[in-house]
Amino acid sequence: MNPDRRNRQVHDALDQWLLEGQIDNAAHSRIGELYPLTRWDWRSLGRWFLTFGAISLATGLLLFLREHLTFTLAKLAISLSVLTLGLFVVGRWLPRKGLKMLGSTAELLGGFSLIGVSIAAGMIYSDGSGNWPALLLIDFLVLLELSYALGNVLLLTLCSVLFFVWFGGCSGYVSGWGAYWFGMNYPLRFLGVSLALVAAGGVHLRCEAELPARYSGFAKVWISYGLFVAEMSLWLLSLFGNYDLIDRPWHLADDGELLVFNLLWALVSLGVLAVGLRLRFGMLVGYGVTFLIIQLYTLFFTQLAETLGWLASLLMAGGGSLALVIWLESQRQTRRVAISDA
Repeated sequence: MNPDRRNRQVHDALDQWLLEGQIDNAAHSRIGELYPLTRWDWRSLGRWFLTFGAISLATGLLLFLREHLTFTLAKLAISLSVLTLGLFVVGRWLPRKGLKMLGSTAELLGGFSLIGVSIAAGMIYSDGSGNWPALLLIDFLVLLELSYALGNVLLLTLCSVLFFVWFGGCSGYVSGWGAYWFGMNYPLRFLGVSLALVAAGGVHLRCEAELPARYSGFAKVWISYGLFVAEMSLWLLSLFGNYDLIDRPWHLADDGELLVFNLLWALVSLGVLAVGLRLRFGMLVGYGVTFLIIQLYTLFFTQLAETLGWLASLLMAGGGSLALVIWLESQRQTRRVAISDA
């Protein structure tokens, strides 16, 4: 039997069992992952394209308005407020016509428009403090509530971006340092916050069977965002150490400190990989493998490349990458054959 056809039959049976209450959502998802319908996760890819399209459209509209229309700040704030309300109304109306994804995208555009409203209002009522991150904090809190009220995972993704920019802005620009993302002033702060984010995702995942279906995917956003922030923090800590003072020469961290953070980073990535393999959670496996590879390449280029010479180093790095890709592809083909023969 054709593997795709067989997998479709399995998914149809799983859907029927779920409707009849014979299995829960967690079992449905776990078993379904073993029988992929396509080689590519088109639904996930579609979400990314929708997100990119929403950002591009919002940016284009703002540029068009700026270039062809003359607004005072007050008129701009009012116009954006009307646009925000309209987008959220359309976002609620489209799913009734069977266009759920487009409805979610309209609400995402509404989220971007709401950020524009807060920025315009902030410029109108500015007291000269320059505390722009406070506006993003307000947007984050409002959109977080809307994400759950509307059950929109795209809005929750926007919230994660807002939180990163707000938190970095508070501890970066406002502190007077200005290094921001690469400084992440300071990495340990982000590492601590990431633990709370992953914990929130874990609670979501544990309660997924009891939560309404509209919250499907929320756990992955929390966990993915928390892991990304943690891994990026550990990457910076492994390179520069814990530069916890603005006037400290961060590039002079001693070898012992860098070794500790490198070991911690490796343990975290290995732990994420182990948990992902144990739970058959592909996202965790992807994070673990990706950042282990990044760490190996980072160590290679920071510790060995200068000694070996750049020509030899690039040849070794490129050859290693090709060998890794070939091995991963062979493993994927082996798994596909095993599934089709089962």
